[in-house]
Amino acid sequence: MFPVPAMKKIILGFLLSVFSLFFVVAVVRAADPCSPCDPCTSFDNIFDDYRCSGSKQKSLFGNIEFSGWLQGGVYANTRGATTRRLQEPDFRGRVVSFQEAESGNSALLSTVDSTDILLNQLWLVTKKEADGSRGLDWGFGAEFLFGQDAWLCQSWNDAQFDYNWQDGDYYSSIPQLYVQLAYSDWSVKFGKYETFIGSEAVQAKDMFFYSHNHLFLTEPYSHTGALVEYTPNDQFFTAFGYTTGNDTSFENRYDDHGIISYTSYQFTSKLKLSYAFVYTRFSNQEVYPSLALRDNAGENQYFHTICAHYDLTKRLAYLFQWNFGDAKHRQTNTHRLITGISNTFQYQIDKNWGAGLRAEWVRDKNGEYLGYYVGDIFGLTLGLNWKPCKNVMFTPEIRYDRVSGSSPFNYGRNRDQVSGGVGATVMF
Repeated sequence: MFPVPAMKKIILGFLLSVFSLFFVVAVVRAADPCSPCDPCTSFDNIFDDYRCSGSKQKSLFGNIEFSGWLQGGVYANTRGATTRRLQEPDFRGRVVSFQEAESGNSALLSTVDSTDILLNQLWLVTKKEADGSRGLDWGFGAEFLFGQDAWLCQSWNDAQFDYNWQDGDYYSSIPQLYVQLAYSDWSVKFGKYETFIGSEAVQAKDMFFYSHNHLFLTEPYSHTGALVEYTPNDQFFTAFGYTTGNDTSFENRYDDHGIISYTSYQFTSKLKLSYAFVYTRFSNQEVYPSLALRDNAGENQYFHTICAHYDLTKRLAYLFQWNFGDAKHRQTNTHRLITGISNTFQYQIDKNWGAGLRAEWVRDKNGEYLGYYVGDIFGLTLGLNWKPCKNVMFTPEIRYDRVSGSSPFNYGRNRDQVSGGVGATVMF
C-alpha cells in the first residue's frame, strides 16, 4: 500500500484532474451550455427529503444503469481544531480506526480530517430496476464507495466483510449489494440495502447541505436481509423487511435478527408524512466488545424516524424530523436513550440556486449514542446550493453548534463552535 502522505497526493491529484477536466469541457461547450437543473422543491420520499440530484444516466446496456459521483471539499472552524480517527488494536488484536473523543469538524461532516482538502466520496453504481408492471421482472443493485465517508457504510457492527478496508484516512465499502424481484405492485430485495431511518443520506448527490445534522450519526446506514416493498399508487408506499441487525455483513457472526418497516402517505399535494422503525437485536461490538458473543450479545434496540414535509409555497418547503432510540442492554437491563428533532427550510431561488436553513436539537443525556457529545446539542446551519448545470453541484455553508452538558470542541476546551466550508459534487 502507498504511505499515507503519498496516498493523499495521489487522491488530491485525481480530484484536481477531474475538476480540471470538467472546466475544459465547460469551456469547449460554452456555445451549447448544458440545461439548468430542474427545480427541486418537492421532497419525493424519505430518501429525497431535501436532495437535489442530477438526471438519470442512460446506459449502453439497455435497462442496466451505470452512474456515480465524486465529491470533495474543504471545511474549517474558528477554533482551528482538527479531528482525526485514531488507529489502535481492538479486543481481537486487529488494528482498527475510530474517532477520537474531542471533536473538531469530523462529527459534523462524518469525515476524518477537518482542515485539509477532502475526498469525501467516489461512489460507483450499477443497477437494474425491477419493473413488475408487465409481469415478473428482476433487477439488482451493486455499489462501491471510496473516500473518507466510506467508513459509515462498512459492516462495523460485526466487524466482517468490508470492515477493515482502509488505507490511512481513506476507506472503501460496499453500501448496497442486492438482487430484486418484482411483480405488479410488489417487489422484494435480497442482500444489503440502505436504511429507511433518517432523512439525510450518505450519498452526496442527494444532500442539500455539505454537513449532516447530529441525528445522522445516531442512525443505522444499512441492513442485510430481505425487504418487501408495496407501491399501489403514487400516494402510498410501504416496506417491511428482515434484517440481521444494523450495519452488519452477510456473515452476521453475532446472530442478530430484527425487523424494519417504513410507510409514507401523500395526504395532499402539499403534505406528506412518513414513519420508519427498526427493532433488532444489536450486538454493538464497538460499544460492548467484551460482550459481543452469540449468547449475550449487546442490546435489544428500537429506533424510529417520523418525518413531515409541507410545501409552504411553490418555492419554499419545510421538513420536520423526529428521531427516538432506545437500546436496552441484554444483561444489565440499562437503557441508552437518544431523541432529537431537526427542522429544515429550503427555498428555491431559481433553477440553479437554492438556500437552506437547518435548526436542530438532540438530547444524548450520557453521551452513549454520540460519545463525544453529552447533554443537549443545538445546531444551526445556513447553506446555499448552486447547480451551474445538471451534473455539478456546489454546497457552501456556515454553521453554529453548542452543547450544554460537555465541552466537545477544541479538544475539550469549548462548548460551542462556528464552522463552515464548501463541497463540490460532480455526477456522471
